[in-house]
Amino acid sequence: MTFDKAAHLASVAERARSIMERENIEAIVASGCENFYYLSGHPSTFMYTLRMSEVALAVMFRDPSRQTVIIMNEFEAAGVPNDLPQCELRTYPTWVDVDDPLGLRGDKYEGRRPVNHQVQEMFGLLQHVLADYGVSNGKIAVELGSMKYAAAQALQEALPNVELTEASAIFTELRMLKTPWEVEQLRQSCAYAEIGITEASKGIHIGSSAAEIADAFRLALLTHASGSPSRFHMISVGDHFAPAHIFDTRPSQAGEVIKFDVGVDVAGYGSDIARTFVLGEPSDTVKRIYNALRTGHDHLLKIIEPGMPMEHAFNDAMSIIRQSGLPTYNRGHLGHSAGLSLAAEEAPFLSPSENTIFQPGMVICLETPYYGYGIGSIMIEDMVLITDNGIERLNTLSRDLIAL
Repeated sequence: MTFDKAAHLASVAERARSIMERENIEAIVASGCENFYYLSGHPSTFMYTLRMSEVALAVMFRDPSRQTVIIMNEFEAAGVPNDLPQCELRTYPTWVDVDDPLGLRGDKYEGRRPVNHQVQEMFGLLQHVLADYGVSNGKIAVELGSMKYAAAQALQEALPNVELTEASAIFTELRMLKTPWEVEQLRQSCAYAEIGITEASKGIHIGSSAAEIADAFRLALLTHASGSPSRFHMISVGDHFAPAHIFDTRPSQAGEVIKFDVGVDVAGYGSDIARTFVLGEPSDTVKRIYNALRTGHDHLLKIIEPGMPMEHAFNDAMSIIRQSGLPTYNRGHLGHSAGLSLAAEEAPFLSPSENTIFQPGMVICLETPYYGYGIGSIMIEDMVLITDNGIERLNTLSRDLIAL
């Protein structure tokens, strides 16, 4: 079944406006790459690829008759589709000069050069947009917590009569419930991640290094998963459990554990799943640890249902793990929401202080990781969709400790 992205954006707008009405907010302004994409439906290359901040804004108004306004420099704005649903494009000049020698833009071409710093140009345009739409005062929700200090100052100077409030809680509330279109992207992303694990694990043998396994995972995605890129791949061999940017070339040895903690990008949405393998016969210690983690993980899969507070699931599973062979097991959380976050994890978290309840439409990563000196990393992580009756596990890979 194919789900429509336009319907997804309409659903996001409807729920966002409901929150704005409840909180008496006139508009929400997204300035980070993930929330900009979430509100507008267009990924900013400057933000996603070049990791630039405060270069584009998506402005959604409480008034449903107003379109979402994209504020972007004219160089990048040339790539925004003309048929982007329910969006209006406003541009500001930047350091890159864009010409119109054939007159293709007509009256739309202004040939401007920037007068002020880029953030001043952008927030100055935001001031005009808000004025045009009758929102020169009132309360505006902005991603203040993720802004650089200079940008936050420039924003306040550009909007002296507007009450600025933090938007992070609003985006958390919005993004934790997935539309059918989002679920479809995450489902495909999970399937691709499992393809990568399956294909890469086929070639693992005594002597395989973390670097070689990581290369095999990436190659599997290119050749067997429609070329979808890896969002991250935390692959460890033996007792080298620390996250690595440059992978270890040390040859693996018999009895060592190999952990895949990986995610694949599909339309900006990323999976986050994990599986553990062992080279030959696992030691008694590894068996004990894995069995305890597996028991707790399976318990989570059984008990989670709509209406349950996340803290209850955390406490129950932690108790089970400790009773099953790991009495000193300690974790800050046992899972998290999944979606747009480039860091893989996003709120809410299954933690001892999280009273958010599970709701249908959430996609949650359930994880029971272990890191031990002399042992390495042992981990099970599944993605699940919360349904009206319980959960649907998006994974198909075995949760057993597989001997290679």
